[in-house]
Amino acid sequence: MSLKANQGLDSVIKDETAGVVTLRWDERLCLGLYQLGMNVLVPPGVLALSPVLLLKKKRRATLLPRLGFQRFPKSNVLRGETVQGREKVLWVHALSVGEVLSAVPLVRALHPGIQPARLYCSASTLSGFETARDKLEGSVDGLFYFPLDLLFAVRRSLAEIHPSLFVLVETDIWPGFMAELRRQGIPSFLINARLSPSSFKRYGQGKRLFSPALNTFSRIYPQSPSDAESFKDLGVDPAKLAEPGNLKFDAAKMSGGAAEMEQLRLKLAIREGERVLVAGSTHEGEEVILRRAFLHLRQSVPGLKLIVAPRHPHRADEVQRVFAVEPLQVVLYSSLPQERFDVVVVDEFGVLNALYGLGDLAYVGGSLVPKGGQNPVEPAAAGKPVLFGPDMSDFKDIAEAMVKEGGAIQVKNEEELLSQATRLLSDVGLGADLGARNKALVERNSGVTAKIAEDILERLRRA
Repeated sequence: MSLKANQGLDSVIKDETAGVVTLRWDERLCLGLYQLGMNVLVPPGVLALSPVLLLKKKRRATLLPRLGFQRFPKSNVLRGETVQGREKVLWVHALSVGEVLSAVPLVRALHPGIQPARLYCSASTLSGFETARDKLEGSVDGLFYFPLDLLFAVRRSLAEIHPSLFVLVETDIWPGFMAELRRQGIPSFLINARLSPSSFKRYGQGKRLFSPALNTFSRIYPQSPSDAESFKDLGVDPAKLAEPGNLKFDAAKMSGGAAEMEQLRLKLAIREGERVLVAGSTHEGEEVILRRAFLHLRQSVPGLKLIVAPRHPHRADEVQRVFAVEPLQVVLYSSLPQERFDVVVVDEFGVLNALYGLGDLAYVGGSLVPKGGQNPVEPAAAGKPVLFGPDMSDFKDIAEAMVKEGGAIQVKNEEELLSQATRLLSDVGLGADLGARNKALVERNSGVTAKIAEDILERLRRA
């Protein structure tokens, strides 16, 4: 598929499978007002707030690069060379850590088949960039930051990268960027596409902006049937929607092998027979609940250890203080190994998936507080029983499938969390049964990566 655009009014999107889609006058007006506001009002605001923004490490690291002031990877064609095939460039963008981790198996599958073309990846956040640098080393030809949705930053990035195909992972859709892809006729795919309730509401409120942006994609690969229906409700041409499938199932299976598990077990000094509860991607307000539950659990499960991985590792010191009450011995993951501890607070990125493998029970955070939940596939792939709270709205289909399969239990409150955790930690056979059900569910839903990689490579060859 390819995209064409009216160079003046940006009013026509042409797709080989969907025909011609004409932007209405009100859609063109909304896009014009949006770009006017972004390019006239935002830059002075950023400049005025820069002293405050630059106080934070993540802003210092990302602000200038996202404005276009960064060292971009260079392809041979941009230097005027004519090596056969080097003019083709695949640009894969993943917003932050979760999206990068979802993209890892896809990028690794793409890299061997893409030669002699180039494969570049971008991220929007510091944590996402660092995760990509760690997980994708040797699988990409360059890393850089995704531009802010300002015309000069977007055009500079496209001019430097010169993509033959743009692939967006999950989310981070910007109307200005997508309009520029249309103007330049650059084809694009949206893969592992999902719409959380908040995103669906926001896109619906700005439908005149986001419907054209979404229809810019030549192909959209939704995570689930309900995501596919949501995209249709936002005005996406059904012909653009591929069969639903979720990269997270493949990504979750890429956790470490037996050797890595044994190294982690030694680092954490976990002895044979000791029970471990892993609470992953927790949010502010949940740690207090977990502390109370853990103190009660230790009365019925002596020697129980707790591994807490806050959703944002920079909160580790704060979380450590929450648990640092008598009689608990609390340490940071980065300080291990230590001889004695009751609670480990994870202060590093990229280790949670492996840590799930050490646990006997997993709790998925962001669900006992109204945050939409976090990814429950990782502990499921590790073959662990899973608990999560009432708000799993960002992972609704996966959570419902796990509960229906019998591998996960959704608790309503702190009391149910304590009751179900006590039951699962006290009954080894029951926990093993739930874990096996989760692992089977992951296996049945794996394999979408290979199909998407094949489609991307085929489209790149025709670019």
